[in-house]
Amino acid sequence: MSMRYPVIEVFTSVQGEGTFSGLGADFIRLAGCNLRCSWCDTAHSYDVAAATMLDVEEILAKWQFDQPIVVITGGEPSLYDLGPLVQALKARGNFVTLETNGTNPVPAAWGIDWITVSPKPDSDYVINCCANELKYVVDDNFSVDVIQADRVTPRHIYLQVESCKPESAARAVRIVTENPKLQLRVGIQLHKVLNVE
Repeated sequence: MSMRYPVIEVFTSVQGEGTFSGLGADFIRLAGCNLRCSWCDTAHSYDVAAATMLDVEEILAKWQFDQPIVVITGGEPSLYDLGPLVQALKARGNFVTLETNGTNPVPAAWGIDWITVSPKPDSDYVINCCANELKYVVDDNFSVDVIQADRVTPRHIYLQVESCKPESAARAVRIVTENPKLQLRVGIQLHKVLNVE
């Protein structure tokens, strides 16, 4: 029996955050999450019962996946064995990225091309997997002390503005400019600025 995934939605848009910001992307949003962050903008993906259970063949038959990158996101997609899905996408020539909160291991055998870890305060900012880039949401309680700069190469740490809030943006800019040796970047949610999914 092949692996089945709880799919909340699959859609095409632009990547709104991080290194690939602005690039066309196909998104696969899986249901379920092991955290409940107060500012989560994808809380609709918590409920696995609301998802459609699909195997790899059904996912590939239903959607084209013709954008430069495929983003597997959630919820928390690392709750599932992503190996079969990633390998099938890569066999089609897709560049596959993962968005994770970092609380679970991400086996190298899955073959993911790029891992974005967004450590969360609800898990004490723990990172239990490899990362190509880090994204920290700058809320009222965020401190530069939680940044794990040694986990990624310089210039791959983003301080995400919380829900386009001006006070979060000002705080992110201040942290970036006060900590030049960390080579941090301010990250925005481009998809929200453009008013797309």
